[in-house]
Formats: sequence, C-alpha cells, structure tokens
Amino acid sequence: MGYQQGRVCYQTEAEAANALMTQVVPTIDKDGVMHHPVFNGRTWEYQGQIVKPTFPECEPLEYTKAGQEFGAMTVAVMASVFAVRAIKSVIETLGTPKE
Repeated sequence: MGYQQGRVCYQTEAEAANALMTQVVPTIDKDGVMHHPVFNGRTWEYQGQIVKPTFPECEPLEYTKAGQEFGAMTVAVMASVFAVRAIKSVIETLGTPKE
C-alpha cells in the first residue's frame, strides 16, 4: 500500500511528505520575514511547528491497471469497427454485378 499525494502514489509516507512540502511556496509577512518549510533530517517544520500531513492510501499499480483496461477497450472497439467495415466491404463486393 502506498500514499497518494496529488495523482502520484508514493511507496512511503516520507516520500509523499517530501513531495508535498517541497511544493509549498515561501511567504513573506508584513514584517519582511520569509516563512518556508524546513526539513530537519526527520520531520518538516513550518514557522517553528512540526508539520505531520496525512495522505490517503493508494495502490501503486492502480493507474497502470486502469490504463491497461482502457487500452484493451480501445483495441476491442477498433477491432469491432474494422470487422464491421470489412464485412460491409465484402457484402458490397458480392452485390455488384460483374461486367
């Protein structure tokens, strides 16, 4: 089981937290102090407080399986269209008189 951050499924919670916290945009308050997340080796801190984000669980191969299913359906539809056009072509060829 993995941890989802955005549309990406990370193997560990630490990887998901790193991906999330590195996207936080630094801010400057009215006193001119810049606030940004800081990694202290184990945890992330923001404005002196430890940040512990939670992530929904995900299956790492979920999107791969969905892509395979979509690809299989697309191939099946295209094969069906090809078969119908081939059968129609054969019927039209048999229906025309020879000269």
